[in-house]
Amino acid sequence: MLNNPRSMLLNFGKYSTFFLLLMISQSGFLAAEQSPPELGDPYSSVLSLKNEEIIGISSYQRLQKFNAIENNPLVSSYINYLGNLLSRSLLDNDRKYTFFVVNSNQINAFAIPGGFIGLNSGLVLLTENEAQLASVVAHEISHIKLRHTAEMIANSRRNAIPIWIGIFAGMFSGNPQASIAALQTGFGISAQQNINLIRSNEVEADTLGFKILDNANFNPAAMSELFELMQSAKGDIQKNLAYLSTHPMFEERISNTKNRLKNSQGKLLNSTDDYFFIKNILEVSLIIDIDDAITKVGNIDAISRHKLALLHQKKSDYKKSLDILREDRNRLTDNIYTAIVYIDGLLGLGRIDEAISTINNLINIKPLNKILPLKLAEIYVDHKKGTLSVIENLEEHADFHKLNPNYHRIMSKLYLDVNKTFESSAHLADYYVLLDNSRLAIDVLENSSKSRQITSADSAKLIDKKIEILCKHNRPLEPIFGEKTCN
Repeated sequence: MLNNPRSMLLNFGKYSTFFLLLMISQSGFLAAEQSPPELGDPYSSVLSLKNEEIIGISSYQRLQKFNAIENNPLVSSYINYLGNLLSRSLLDNDRKYTFFVVNSNQINAFAIPGGFIGLNSGLVLLTENEAQLASVVAHEISHIKLRHTAEMIANSRRNAIPIWIGIFAGMFSGNPQASIAALQTGFGISAQQNINLIRSNEVEADTLGFKILDNANFNPAAMSELFELMQSAKGDIQKNLAYLSTHPMFEERISNTKNRLKNSQGKLLNSTDDYFFIKNILEVSLIIDIDDAITKVGNIDAISRHKLALLHQKKSDYKKSLDILREDRNRLTDNIYTAIVYIDGLLGLGRIDEAISTINNLINIKPLNKILPLKLAEIYVDHKKGTLSVIENLEEHADFHKLNPNYHRIMSKLYLDVNKTFESSAHLADYYVLLDNSRLAIDVLENSSKSRQITSADSAKLIDKKIEILCKHNRPLEPIFGEKTCN
């Protein structure tokens, strides 16, 4: 099974098992790099913040490689808004948090060292309000801030990498018993001690998560409500409920959360309608019986009509989707979710120029919006040729989209359309890096650096970029003596 990473991901049935793959692929780096301890951090000599970053981006790339991440910019924008709203109260300047949704109906969430936090679509859909979703995000932020991964490593022998494969296989595959067995067998300590470590980590994450929720003005009662919702789940929900396996539940967690509520009355359960629109997008993406789903949706408000239009578009009935959104047409400027579905309806009917005109009008009204320029660029890539104005508009939001492989694919094609080989190659290399294919990224840069269409200065920049990718993602075996490629 270890020879086929894709089958491993599918066999475990929970995308959080990527950590097992990470430990196998990165098994040398924990033991290889010994950094001086950082002041105030007892675990820095075991797992430095720099190595946390390596774990985080490597894991994220692996998930992108297997198409596990939902790259819809509306979804990404919302979940990062919610995550940043929660994490900013920590004043954590040591790491940058990145939040993303995983394409899976399994009800689970996970925190990766380095600030990467994943939420399965199934978990988002299980929540009943935004505060419940925020409680999960706050809990996962707490695991990272409290450095629970480093703590577990610190409580083991640092050179026991094979044992750590078993630990992470258990912890992140929904089988904590396997993790406990690996700890007991590998380190000769009692199972009860390890159970206590898991329990204490969960309780600690709940405690800090409660404070994070409170500081962000969410009602912390939602945390215990979600715990109870999970425990009482039945049928298909219970079958997909991986969260209770990867986050062992104890009665004291619900009790502790309720006991902290005395001074937290009057907080928010829902702060925006964005939560419901995002749930529409995720739910429709998982629906198989479209006609049955359509019969269960009313036409009573903008959120319902948004879902109904998405369902009709999923069965390629673009005209019906536009008819449903007709009464919301004049309110497009106030609702980016409805606007995008309307534009997709126009594109489905082949009304390309009208779609472009609609986007340009919206960009004039909302010049700071980061999603509309990407949508416009996507239309030019699919239906026309790139123009410098489209490229410039999208480049203004490069930092916002930099972890989205679709952004780099689109930019590479747009630059190619205007004969800018250097920029096109750089974005194509970034695209392959995000898909965990550094070898192909290096090939692109090597070939482009030899092109007669670019200047010698740009060629040197491509070579520098190649070395950077090589040393960060595909480090070569360096000679003991003589000149080295990487420092």
